[in-house]
This record gives sequence, structure tokens and C-alpha cells, in this order.
Amino acid sequence: MFPLAFCCLFITHAVLAQKEVTIALSPADADVYKLVNGNAVKIGTGSILLKLEKDVPVTLEARKEGYVPVQKTFLRKKDGSPTDNIELSDRLVQLNATPADAMILVNNIEKARSSYLAVIPKGQNITVDVKKSGFVPQSKIFYNKEGQELPEVSHLFKLEDKIMTVRSLPADADIYVDDKKKGEGVVEVIIPRDKCVMVKIDKLGYASKEVRYCNKETEVAPPLVDEIRLKDRKITFNVTPEDARIYLDGKEVAKGSYSVKVPEDRCAEILIVRPSYVTEKYELCNKAEYQQPEPTYAIKLTEDEAYQQSEESSIANKNFTVEVNAATNPVEAWKRLTSIVQSRFDEIEAIDGTTSYLRTNWVGTVFNKNSLFKSIVRTRVIITSGGTTPLKYNVKIQSEISKADCATAKSSDGKPQVTTSMDQCFEPVDRLLRKYTDLIREVQVRLQ
Repeated sequence: MFPLAFCCLFITHAVLAQKEVTIALSPADADVYKLVNGNAVKIGTGSILLKLEKDVPVTLEARKEGYVPVQKTFLRKKDGSPTDNIELSDRLVQLNATPADAMILVNNIEKARSSYLAVIPKGQNITVDVKKSGFVPQSKIFYNKEGQELPEVSHLFKLEDKIMTVRSLPADADIYVDDKKKGEGVVEVIIPRDKCVMVKIDKLGYASKEVRYCNKETEVAPPLVDEIRLKDRKITFNVTPEDARIYLDGKEVAKGSYSVKVPEDRCAEILIVRPSYVTEKYELCNKAEYQQPEPTYAIKLTEDEAYQQSEESSIANKNFTVEVNAATNPVEAWKRLTSIVQSRFDEIEAIDGTTSYLRTNWVGTVFNKNSLFKSIVRTRVIITSGGTTPLKYNVKIQSEISKADCATAKSSDGKPQVTTSMDQCFEPVDRLLRKYTDLIREVQVRLQ
């Protein structure tokens, strides 16, 4: 017997003393070659009649594409059979792979790069994997079993789709590929040939980030591994009442709801203001040495004490005419009038009895004293002549409140500050502090 080699099977068969033997090949379309002095000469296909000479062995080799060749030696001997056969049973598959340095593994064992001739013994199967860093691997099972699809003569593995690993920082951030969530922290991203994908990293409290990766000849090849770090913070404010104004670094940006982006190593100031409510301030810093801000803030503004301690009034900021009793002396009437005013206002800014003119200084009342943003209501009285026949006086109670916008004003030390002298920071309000609501009534009673 001849030993079994990698690609050829040697079989010795005794043929009884006969001059010829009919040899059938399986498969029937296999070719048969006669081996003479190291040369192979084709002598037929499928079936041949082989003539034998005494003591002269003849070696034949059966061949068919996709099969392991089989050699068999015939010798003229007594009692030899008139027929014989050569069967090709083990299959061959030419494995090719691109790119050229792609690794070919058979049953998890690396065999070659780019090209390999694989043998599949009869009744068995092999698993072929083709891999290259940065490419989506391919795998295929080849069978040499009855009832299974016969293997191809050759198979080309074309690695064309790219694969890469994307890592996110923070590590628990969500990773989306073309708007579909793929996982958290670390995912593998597949980029089909001639396509691009958009990878988005998203986490509550951070500004999301998008990176585009392409698998095109005209584009830069994607890296094997990429780390995407979320650096900027995104903080959302939801405010009640919904019409409250939101300021970012002194500039109005929204009402009711707003998401502010704070770049890395930067800070931002948020002010939330609304008339009749106490202003709120938030310092947001995206710096390592500062406490990181919350991702969302649900803010419910507190009602301003200035509104709680005042009443709506139809006489605020309007001239109210008071007629003096005819029996009252004008000098006495003026004296009574100024006395009523001075009982509520310590300082008279201007007074002229001959023209019946009086104006008090502004009196400021501060509210929300425990808040950084206090409200000031300033009040004063102006009296003018309403006529002499009969004698009349026009009395006006001016009532003004500090503007919400002035919460953004800063004093020299950098702190918000409003004073009664800052005319630009006040606006008329149709309300009177309760201590002034009966002033007109008192004037009417005292002058009648």
C-alpha cells in the first residue's frame, strides 16, 4: 500500500492474470491520467479499458476540479477482476479573500492570508472565517455530506463593510447610529461600503455630539477605535409661571422654558424674572473645581411681597380732585392738607403755598429682604391747585415698582442693586401700599 498524501490517495489493487481491466470513475465525468516517469498523460474520461502487461505496474490518477485527486496502481496477477473503479470523495475549495492580507481561518485555526486551498473530507464539513481588522468579518460553512449543498469549486470572500468601536465619555452615555440607539458606553458600528453613518452620543445634562464616519474611497477611512467625549453641559429650566422671562448672561433668551449650553471650562448666569414674583438667579459652571449643575431645574417662582402687601387701586397715579368746604379758610385748608401729607411722608421736596403746590420725596419700601433680588415700591404725593372758585386741590399718589429687568443691573461691587433714585428702573403700578390707600379718603373728610 502507498501512504495517504495531502492531495492524492494512493491505492494498490491486485488484478488477476488478465491482459486488461475496465475501470469506472466516480464522478462519471472525472478524467483519468497515466503516470509515466513523473509525467501525467490523459487517457480518458469517466471509464477506460486499461491493458496490463506482466510484471509492469500501471499507476493512474483520477482528477476533477473541486476534488482531491486519487491515485491507484494496477498490476496483472492471477484471478484479477475484469472491472475496477476509482472514486473521488474528498472535496477541494479554493478560498480567496480581499483585501489581500485578510486572514483565512478553517475551524478556528489560521491557515493563510488572502488564498488557501481547503480540503473537506467525505462526510464532514468545515467552517471558514475571514477576518481583517477594521472590516466586518465573514463566515461560511462548506459541506461534503449527502443531503447538503455541495461546496463550490472556489469562493471569494470580499470584506467591504467597515467596522469600528465607538466609546463614549461619560461611560454611561447613550450611543445612537443613524438615530437608532445601539447601546451605552461602547458599541461596534458597521459602515456599509460606499455609505456614511452618523453617530450621536447623548446623555441627560450634556450637550449631545455627532460624528460622521464614511466608508468611501473619497473620504478619510474611519479609525478602528474612536472615543467621543461630551464636554459641554446642557441644563434645562422649566419655570412656573410659564410667562416668566429667562435671561442668559444679561440677555433675554426665552420665556417659561429654556435649555442653556455651558461650554467646558466656562460659566453662565441664568436670571428668571417676572413682575409680581421674586427674581431667581443660578450660576452654572462647567469646571472641574466647581460642583456640576443639575441636568434639569423645575422652578416655581415665589410671589413678590410687594404685591402681597399692596392693593389694586383706581386712584394710583391719577389726579383726584378734592373740593374744600366753602366755610373753610384757604389758609386753614392748606394747613390741614400739608399736615395730612406730612403724617405719612417725612420729607417734602418742594412746597409753595401761594401756588398750592407740594411734592414729597420718594419713599421707598423694600420687600423680599431675605432674597438677593429685593423689590422696591416708591411712593410720593403731588398736590396742585384745582381752582379757587370754589377752592379745589388735585391730589395724586404716585406709586411705582422696580422693574423686573433691573434685576440684571449691577452695582460697583458686582451685586444687583436698585435705589429709589434710579428712575429708569421704576415703572408705574396700579397698586398702592396699604398704608396709603386711605390718604385720599382722609383728605376728603378733613377738607369738607
